[in-house]
Amino acid sequence: MTDFWFNRMAEYWVMPLQLDLAEHVRRARLQVVQTGTFGPMFYGLAGDPDVDRNWSGMPLMGIAENLALAAERIPQWQAAGARVVGQISLGWHYGDHQTGKGLFAVWDQLWTDELLGNGPGVALEACLQRTLDGALRSWPIEGRPYRTYSGCICNPHWLAVLQPMVAKAIALGVDGFNAHHNFEKFCQCGYCRDYLHERLAEEFSAGELEQVIAAEGPPPGTEYNEPLVARSDAPPELRARFARLCEHALYRRRKEFFNALFIDFGRGLKPDLLLAQWYHKYDLDVWDERCLLPAEHWARDEDYIWYSQGGNKNYSSLAHGHLADTGLPARYTYAMSGGKPMVLNKYDGRRLRLSIAEAGANHAAALGFHWAGDDQMAGKLSDYTGPIERYQGFLAACDELIHPARPWSQVGLVYPRRAELEQEPGCLDALKRLGRFMEDGHVLFDILLDEQILARGNDYPLLVLPAIARLTPAEGDFLRACVARGARLVFTAETGTADADGTPYAAGLLADWQASAPAGVCGLPARDWSPPAIELKPDVQIPVHPIAQHDAFGREFLETLSAKLEPAWLYTDAPWFVRVRAWKPAQINALVLHWVNYRQDEHSDIEVPEPVGPLSVQCAIAEGARVTKVEWLYPEKREAVELPHEVRADRVHFTIPSLIVYGLSVVHLDE
Repeated sequence: MTDFWFNRMAEYWVMPLQLDLAEHVRRARLQVVQTGTFGPMFYGLAGDPDVDRNWSGMPLMGIAENLALAAERIPQWQAAGARVVGQISLGWHYGDHQTGKGLFAVWDQLWTDELLGNGPGVALEACLQRTLDGALRSWPIEGRPYRTYSGCICNPHWLAVLQPMVAKAIALGVDGFNAHHNFEKFCQCGYCRDYLHERLAEEFSAGELEQVIAAEGPPPGTEYNEPLVARSDAPPELRARFARLCEHALYRRRKEFFNALFIDFGRGLKPDLLLAQWYHKYDLDVWDERCLLPAEHWARDEDYIWYSQGGNKNYSSLAHGHLADTGLPARYTYAMSGGKPMVLNKYDGRRLRLSIAEAGANHAAALGFHWAGDDQMAGKLSDYTGPIERYQGFLAACDELIHPARPWSQVGLVYPRRAELEQEPGCLDALKRLGRFMEDGHVLFDILLDEQILARGNDYPLLVLPAIARLTPAEGDFLRACVARGARLVFTAETGTADADGTPYAAGLLADWQASAPAGVCGLPARDWSPPAIELKPDVQIPVHPIAQHDAFGREFLETLSAKLEPAWLYTDAPWFVRVRAWKPAQINALVLHWVNYRQDEHSDIEVPEPVGPLSVQCAIAEGARVTKVEWLYPEKREAVELPHEVRADRVHFTIPSLIVYGLSVVHLDE
């Protein structure tokens, strides 16, 4: 992994022709441009006149023409100041093996010295996923060309297909890759069966394997992704272990395949290759394509994290409490990655300023807009470039205030990572509800993982454990010691009821505190934490946790938290739809509060913010510290505004006159 950090980037699925991207990079001071497709989707469809350029991922007709375009443009963007990341599918591609479309049409033309060099030495069919009867697996997707096929992640021939494509893109000058469609499962080929046998043999004895695996193989009707199936008469405990290990083996293989292609091969050609995987974690769900990887392999040797957020994150409905915000996913990703650069992709082509503001506040990067083609931007270039250049340029001007920095947080919200590894349904509902309440109430908090409690628990004056069922006895002792030292704790009744492996305790580790809590401790009763489904649009229902101030339990929780936090590090009268995060920069002695206003005209075709303010603020400062000045910086004004302030009892008081979309209140200190 490199040590390159960024928070200003643009992503274009198709290389744009209408936009002067080099000039855009200079004006917005972009650090990363992610664009163009350099894998099997491109090579299969680039020369097909019947296919929209969106599906080939390149704007011109023909393989050679697009490669020449990339060779011309990539150095221009790099000279303007950006690193260029290419996109590549690790599995999916479109075509038809019966009518000779896609890669099937051009297969023999690819493996020449002028293009990709030596290939896998086999027919394309020998590289792809198989069904139970040995046929090629393919399926239609509405709106996409032809049929969808996928390479097999266990098949060495498929790896040999992708390696020359990676080498070609590196030769063209790309600085890195974001790999997409690396979420496929095992198939019915012998390579998958052999791989799974080997992994199961690491965990099962020979006798257990004989008991659990059906020797006759999968029965008719078995799904394509089950190359090995359990015997119907196998002991239930073995069947459960078998299913769990098969699932974990799949996640392990995805990472191994990625590593073989990019860590081993790609970085062998270019050691400083930037790497990421285009994954999906919708609404901080328990599932994503790397969630079953243990900590030592989760995004290991990858440079930035990319999580798409789903189709309901590109609009808001304040009336229903739906901000479409990414505060909780950003905190989770920060905790999991240790602060790597991250992109939480919302596919929001309208609220460009808000997307950049939200990312800036959370130590993330906003992609601006997922540009699918020049035709979508006809006549709209100024609407696009104006706000992006202003807001990305603002982040660049505030660079020393933003990074490097550490969160300034009073509360640690514990994430049930162990339950996630076992895919326990509903295990995140309590975290999402209490986290939502804290964001609504402007509580300064981080997320830490349950497996980080011993290492990071002392970093926070107060810990919140939302249905963290799995805790070790050592962690229970640690929490008691924290409370004895004066730390505070809020936990739910479901917390500490099982050991790390899920074995239930006869009595919960904190059961006595649930009945009679000592000072500084609050045990919340058990409840249904799942959110109600709200109809945001006709026929669109999504789960939305209630607004804290509009919910009796939410108000009670914030009152409890306020009493335990007294004095809180931050007090403000900002409304619930204003979010705030606080950071301590490493290079400047200051406290930086990032403010984001989500209120907009939700019926407008363009982004129309509705400013709020004035906002009263008071925040804690270290004993003995002296406030030299308080500045208000925001993208719509070139120069900082110095705010009148007053210091009383180790707290600085000031007022933000107006918040349009984004602003930084900077409390400069002299300690």
